[in-house]
Amino acid sequence: MTNVNYTAEMVAQLEQNAPIDYAKAQTLATEMGKGVRSIIAKCKREGIEYISKPAPARKKSAPTKGDLVSAICKGLDVDALDGLEKATGSALSKLLSNLR
Repeated sequence: MTNVNYTAEMVAQLEQNAPIDYAKAQTLATEMGKGVRSIIAKCKREGIEYISKPAPARKKSAPTKGDLVSAICKGLDVDALDGLEKATGSALSKLLSNLR
């Protein structure tokens, strides 16, 4: 005999609350005595619409070390400063800001 984790009533409750998002899954998990991940997995298995959390925002693109070194070279009127790109980004930024 297999152990039934979700009764037909529980599945019906999930269907009634569709679409399910993370906040609803947390509430339902508390009501049903289940884990949030279990609720989400059950929704996906049963074909109940689940709206996943939006992806975190990407960081704003900062200038690369190469860009900073190029700007420093331009500010100093030098062709190349080999090895400078190995410095930290914050040190390169400080150097560039002090050149201006």
